[in-house]
Amino acid sequence: MEESVRALFSLALAGVVAGEAQAADIFAEPSVELPVQAPAEPGKTWQFIFAPYLLAPSIDGTAQVGRLPNTDLNVSPGTIFENLQFGAMAHFEVLYDNRWGATLDVAYMNLGSGTTFPTVGGSVKSGVKQLVTEAFLGYRLWQQSRNWAEAYAGVRWWHNDLEVTAAIPGISFSRDILENWVDPVIGLRGQYFFTPAWSVYGSGNVGGFGLVSDFTWGAQGGFGYHFSDRYALHLQYKATGVDYDNDNDKTGQGAFSYDTVTHGPMLGFAVRF
Repeated sequence: MEESVRALFSLALAGVVAGEAQAADIFAEPSVELPVQAPAEPGKTWQFIFAPYLLAPSIDGTAQVGRLPNTDLNVSPGTIFENLQFGAMAHFEVLYDNRWGATLDVAYMNLGSGTTFPTVGGSVKSGVKQLVTEAFLGYRLWQQSRNWAEAYAGVRWWHNDLEVTAAIPGISFSRDILENWVDPVIGLRGQYFFTPAWSVYGSGNVGGFGLVSDFTWGAQGGFGYHFSDRYALHLQYKATGVDYDNDNDKTGQGAFSYDTVTHGPMLGFAVRF
């Protein structure tokens, strides 16, 4: 009898212990903490983003071509789209191990041959083909869930092809001028989700440093709406400035300087895979 009682007591005690263990499993905090740098898609070593976008740019500043004096540039989005023959803009990203990244941004405009920049006592008609390509390598300084901050460095390549026809007192000519230069650039960028679907993005960089152009800079920021982890729509404002001079004799035909800011709202659609 005593042995039976002991056996029943042991079974009851085992049931209580098992029940407490199950309750602890249900209500206790997970024993494994999520790492601070947990990737958005755990276990995925490579991530890619393709984002075509549309920029409605304005161009403000001054330019000098050949023997012409400095010409004020004040080109509105309406003027650009009126003369636009072809344009292509896209942004690419690759991220490895949720830490190392590379970005490529390409913006090309062909404005035909109808753009006019008025000068004192005459006019300058210019057909402009402009390609601005940015290539950066980045490192994630901080990441928490889908929020991150990144330092990056790379180059900004400018390709300007101008067909210039000048008609001002004492100076009349028609010429095709091709200018290419590459500036070193360093910067910071980041993204923060303030709701599960909405994020804010910002990026800023500087470059040139007198090595090629005297100075160049870029700034970009805005909001994103994420339909899912794969698809997102972004509305941002982007500005890129440059102060470049090819250092040729100002009285010579090859002189070229370009001190401008290209800026405007942009709308893009991003696909992550």
